[in-house]
Amino acid sequence: MAFYRNLIVTSTLFLFVGCGTLKVSDTNSSTSTITDSSNTTLVLVQNPTPTPTIEIPSPTPPKVEDLNSSNSDENIVSDKNSSTSINLNEHIIIDSSSSTQSDYKSRYINSKTCNQIINKEFFEICYDYKFKAAKAVFYTLEGDLVNELNIEERPDFYEEETIDEQYRAKYSDYTNSGYDRGHLAPDASFDWSEESLNATYSLANIIPQVPKVNREIWSKVEKYARDKAVKLGEVNVLNLVKYGSNPKFIGEDKIAVSIGFYKILYNKSLNYNECFYYLNSKAESDDNVSSHKVNCSEI
Repeated sequence: MAFYRNLIVTSTLFLFVGCGTLKVSDTNSSTSTITDSSNTTLVLVQNPTPTPTIEIPSPTPPKVEDLNSSNSDENIVSDKNSSTSINLNEHIIIDSSSSTQSDYKSRYINSKTCNQIINKEFFEICYDYKFKAAKAVFYTLEGDLVNELNIEERPDFYEEETIDEQYRAKYSDYTNSGYDRGHLAPDASFDWSEESLNATYSLANIIPQVPKVNREIWSKVEKYARDKAVKLGEVNVLNLVKYGSNPKFIGEDKIAVSIGFYKILYNKSLNYNECFYYLNSKAESDDNVSSHKVNCSEI
């Protein structure tokens, strides 16, 4: 009897399949349905297919080299798409110059601060018509030239003909004034040729200086600058003249007397910068160069 019952169920199932349409609601569902054209549904129970688990390995973190390592090879990375090596430090720019080492020349010698800029070939002068004297002088000392010849014979002072006569200083303005004719671009730094030495004797390069300051105190820092040029190969020098709000005047042409002057020495490529200040006063007596050193950033 069991045999005949199984045969009948099997025959009936094939009959439904032959006459109807098989609809599977979900391949992962536990049931499937078979529906014939007469809307009779046969429900078949089946075990769900287990979803396979795929294990994805975690990516290996790239090796990070220590850029602060003392081993320079650790800062070099090879480009996989090129045979060229890339130095991670190659494009790091380090400004080795001091923050005070800006372009002193353009800061103090320009058309806004100077009534006239006089180019003497070996140095430049920022000239003031009211003071009838220089406000600044710039030059470069070449170490291999400053002691090259040392011409002993000195030329005469002369009026600067590039300046309109009404603004010129004259030799006689200093006579019996109590002040020396003090060089800004010093003759001892340019006595390596007749032309360079002669240029320093323009009265546009001269200011009234207290004799002791000119001959003993200021002259020492001038020599210091030459020695520094020999040591470093080259030194730029900017002499700044400081005038008071109501300066003293000497001579018929009224030449202003300064209250002091700065000497700025620098070589930007070597990160060298020193500044000095001197009073133009009889009270100035210290001839020690280091005693006159000042902070360049405060000028």
